[in-house]
Order: sequence, then structure tokens, then C-alpha cells
Amino acid sequence: MATTIIDFATAVTVLGNNLKARRQALGLTQQALAAGLCAQAMISDIEKGIDLPNASLLTKLCERLRLPHKQMLKENYPIRRLPSFSDKVHRLYDQRRYVDLKTYMERPGRLQVLTTDEDLKAYYYYYGCTVYQVTHDATVALQSIRTALTMMLPQHPQRYRTLEVLLFSTENYMTAATADQPNYDGFERALTIIREQRLIDSSQNICMVFNQYARICLMQGQPQRAIRLLIEGIAWADAHESDYMLADDYALLVQAHAMTQ
Repeated sequence: MATTIIDFATAVTVLGNNLKARRQALGLTQQALAAGLCAQAMISDIEKGIDLPNASLLTKLCERLRLPHKQMLKENYPIRRLPSFSDKVHRLYDQRRYVDLKTYMERPGRLQVLTTDEDLKAYYYYYGCTVYQVTHDATVALQSIRTALTMMLPQHPQRYRTLEVLLFSTENYMTAATADQPNYDGFERALTIIREQRLIDSSQNICMVFNQYARICLMQGQPQRAIRLLIEGIAWADAHESDYMLADDYALLVQAHAMTQ
């Protein structure tokens, strides 16, 4: 069940519980985790939800707990008609070699052989995200993301694929990142699908939706809303036994806390 906690004290408790669980899963003592970083008492207070690490300490704790930052997709989406092309797209994307990926995807003849909606959705998703990373031009990147969304047939199904939910979120993220007063329709549509458990292929990539939405809320000066979303995202990850995006979510929690002070 989705968590709808709104107070920051509970958010800190959830953070502490997750860090403790991760530490124990790795077989580390509090003393071993703290060594060279902080006092053991600080680790104890963090795990109990009494204290919150600053951004620098949190980053170091996540590194020691092997919780990676700024992760790419946990699970990639295949372009089945072109398996070798698909593999290279995934490899370049995971390596953040966006300029090389943009050049590779723009080689002539690729789109002509992609005949299924699923292949086209995957192609345009990766291409749109890549264009955004290379050019930072949301208007151009959105053309590809919205083209991918036109491949979703019917447009309002009872159940959705994870990639489609990511497309709603990514479209809203690109739009809102450059808007003075953005709406959150795409994010809310994605969250409704998640909360109502209307996913065909539930994937750890869902964690990205909560993180993207929270980032936009912070950009728009809405830290309390961001905290609620991050707690829900962490709860979703816990329920699905995933540590995907947790380090990023925790980092945003620290940022949100600083904005509330």
C-alpha cells in the first residue's frame, strides 16, 4: 500500500530504517559504517530517526552502503526488431555517452525497419531522453517523447506498461522543468496508475516517477510536497524489495529539509 506520510519527522525515521536495514544486509556494524566518517553515536541517532545526516555525510554513507547515486534505468526496454542496435543503445545510455548515442540513433535506416508500437515507443523514449541530455532543449526532446506516446493504443487502456508510465512522467518533467507555473497532470496520471496497481509489467523503474516528480516540486519551491512523494517512492521500493533510486531519494529529502528551515 502506498504511504501518504506528510510530516518530516516520519520521513527521517523512514530514512533511518532503510539505512539500518541496508547496513545489516551488508553485515556491517554501526562502528564499521561510521569509521572515518562520523561518530558511531551519529549513526545510531540517524538510524533511530533522531538526527538527519547533511548532504556530504549522506553521500558518503550511501557510497559505503553501496547505494549508487544518479542511476540510469534499472531495467532497459528492448527494441526487438534490431537486437544488436538495441544492445548498443542500452550500453551507451547506461554509460551516459549521450552525444555518441544521439549520433548512433540518428543513422539513416533505423526507423524504417521498426514496425511495432513497442519498438517505436522504446526508440523514441531513448532518443527523446538523449536529445534532452545533449541539448537541454525540452521543446525538441518533447517531440520524441510525445511521438512515443502516440504509439500507445488504445490511448486510455485499463492497464499500462511501465514504459508508458515513464513516458507520462518524463513528458511532465521536461515540460515542468522550464515552466514558471507547471501543471502536474502527467505525474498524477502516472501515480494514479501505480497506486491503483494497473501496471502490466511492474518494474523497479517505477521508482523514477516519484523521484522526477519530487525534483520538479523542489524546483518549484514545494519541499513538503516533495517529501510526501519521496516517502511514497521509498515505501514503494521497500514493498518491491528494491534499492533503486534510494540514494537519490534520500539526497532529495536532505535538500527538501534544508528548504523547510
